[in-house]
Amino acid sequence: MSKKLLSIMALFIVSLLAVSMVSADTTMVEMTSVKINGDNVDFANGERVKVHEGETLDIRVGLISPIDIDDVEVEAEISGEDEDFDVSVHEENLEANTTEYFDLEIDLPRKLEQTEYSLRIRVMTRTGGDLNQIVRLSVEPETHGLDIADVVFSPGNTVKAGRSLLTSVLLQNYGEDTEEDVKVTVAIPALGVQATEFVDKVETDDGNIDYEDVPEMFLQVPATAAAGQYDVVVTVKYDNLEETVTTTYPINVVANEMFQAQEKLVLAVGPELQSVVAGQTATFAVALTNAGSASKAYILKAVTGGDWATASLSENLVVLEPGKNAVVYVTVNTASGADAGEHLVSLTVESGDGDVLQTIPLRTVVSGEASVGDGVSLRNGLEIALIVVVVLLVIIGLIVGFSRLRKDEDEEDQTYY
Repeated sequence: MSKKLLSIMALFIVSLLAVSMVSADTTMVEMTSVKINGDNVDFANGERVKVHEGETLDIRVGLISPIDIDDVEVEAEISGEDEDFDVSVHEENLEANTTEYFDLEIDLPRKLEQTEYSLRIRVMTRTGGDLNQIVRLSVEPETHGLDIADVVFSPGNTVKAGRSLLTSVLLQNYGEDTEEDVKVTVAIPALGVQATEFVDKVETDDGNIDYEDVPEMFLQVPATAAAGQYDVVVTVKYDNLEETVTTTYPINVVANEMFQAQEKLVLAVGPELQSVVAGQTATFAVALTNAGSASKAYILKAVTGGDWATASLSENLVVLEPGKNAVVYVTVNTASGADAGEHLVSLTVESGDGDVLQTIPLRTVVSGEASVGDGVSLRNGLEIALIVVVVLLVIIGLIVGFSRLRKDEDEEDQTYY
């Protein structure tokens, strides 16, 4: 026999072996086990697996092969008349003589037309071979089955702080039994508000899904709620309050500027312009009032912006409780050779975090004649005048705020009633 003929025969034999190996990929895969919701399926005795409507089937398939096989795909699908089921797929590589587990998951609908279905488990490889296994499912209806069918908010998914959020909940009973004394709670945990209603009965319609409206519930959004997105949690307890269903919906809260906690600093300076003889001292009184809702710390700094004078403060740090005020004195010591004319001292007030809240220019006119009398009398007079001014400012602010509040409440009454 010629060498050429031997080569052709050898090539033919190798080809046959390659085809045989390719087709053997799947036949060499062995299904070692199948678990449904943690329980092994006994195929030898034709076991039917009992499942319930609406539950999720956790499927675990064990495979082993004497050779390495890449990209092994396991598919799980439920077949039934006129039923739509999801298909679950898991792909993995098989290492020779090592059991690999494939996890799949299928959700059963809450109402099924039949009581028996077939779960098909299919093993596929890149060569196209299939390995199939059928699991018989016995579907039992839920005795107690309640769910939240829909939730509607009014005036919508956006509400202004200080207003009410009206919540309507629709329940569905897909179980066999009528549910009694169902507790429905609507809450916004981040804002610390909730409302609860009890439904006497949620009936079932001869085993078919039936619906029940829950009495409307009001949630009062706090007036000081910050703008942003919040979760509304709807919770339903049934079957003697032992079973719970929960869903979460997002809503947007728009800040109500009339109700926001005002972090406001009120400043009054008296006077902002003073005349002083070169070499002498000018004193400015600055009144600070915390018109906010929490205690605040304020840091004061004074800068002269030149060598014509030096500036000092009676206090550099002021801590004020809400509604309290304090007077800080800025002392400007002019140099004996200071140029005549107007000069500026820059007073800066910062928050405890270092943010600049206000910058105030204090004007000093250096002249040859003194226009300021006794320093102690001036200081006392400035303090009294400033406190009067601050009190007036706060009173005016309160009057304006209450007027706007009353107007806003009137508008709210017209909108909701």
